[in-house]
Amino acid sequence: MPSPMVVLLVLQALNLQADALDPPPTEAFDAPKYGVATQIPGAWRLAVREKEDQVFVALIPQNDLNRPGVAACELGLAPESLDAYRTRIDRNAKERGRPNGKLAVNRIVKTDEGERLETVWEFHPSSGGFWREVVVRIIANRQLYSFTLNVEDAVYATARPAFDALVAATTFSAPNTGADLMIRNANRWVQREYKFTLDLPDGWSPALAPSEVALLFANGPAHGVWSDNVLVIAHAHARSTLDEQAKELPALLKREDPNCELVSCQVVPQGKIEALETVVRTNRGPFSMTVIERRFRGDRFDYEVKYTLETKRFEALAPTLRKSLDSFHELPGVVPGGAGKAA
Repeated sequence: MPSPMVVLLVLQALNLQADALDPPPTEAFDAPKYGVATQIPGAWRLAVREKEDQVFVALIPQNDLNRPGVAACELGLAPESLDAYRTRIDRNAKERGRPNGKLAVNRIVKTDEGERLETVWEFHPSSGGFWREVVVRIIANRQLYSFTLNVEDAVYATARPAFDALVAATTFSAPNTGADLMIRNANRWVQREYKFTLDLPDGWSPALAPSEVALLFANGPAHGVWSDNVLVIAHAHARSTLDEQAKELPALLKREDPNCELVSCQVVPQGKIEALETVVRTNRGPFSMTVIERRFRGDRFDYEVKYTLETKRFEALAPTLRKSLDSFHELPGVVPGGAGKAA
């Protein structure tokens, strides 16, 4: 018969094992604008909440208080498929790799809720230690949600189950793009707060903007990991004329991107007004891009409407894009920061 001390030690061991298996207490997190609701461990302190493309960033306590781990969720545009994204990650890992790290896992995981892409990097940062970065990517409502866990090895065994539980607890709803469909046949969308309309090309629709300065952001069908897109921004009326801006803009573009090619820069008619239209070619990573942009004066603001697409599709789509740009129209009403009402 075991001694009372042995029994006590066994019971303590079982209690410790049960504590390790119990999930940590969580707190509800809801970001309706981003279409995300989940449960975040209470010990993971929120450092960023709903800022640009970051749904949240939480800090995870570690042995070195000056080097916390991170759990985060970011929102982006959905690729054509998760497998296309997986293939790109594999290719980049072989061609460029990652300093002091290796790609340990990169696989499609099928769940009852659908597919997800799980990617794990193992690395030894220059500051020391052994860390793992886990990224789980999920497509929902035409958006790509990337959940990231980045912690040192000593914390990984407890942080990973909590992270997996966070991902499993997440529910998705349509994010608030700020736009509503107005006329289906014309694919005309109205920005409800700033009260303007834009006819989008067939198959395009609004998505959540990657930047808070964009009043409207929309994209077309994905091609591999890329989606052609359009954004609308606004600012106070400029003092310079369109002709003056046409003289200044080429130098400004070169300053921002020395490798860009200015295809054209000219003032063009846009309904009853005029607009400064520029067409620029540039490279973004492995992609050759063409950007067609219109700048014009509205009743309330000066607007910039910018289409960005892969160069290989530009010539075929250019007439459609210009038709869309011509369709921009301000609606009556008062808007935030607006200089009066549109007619």
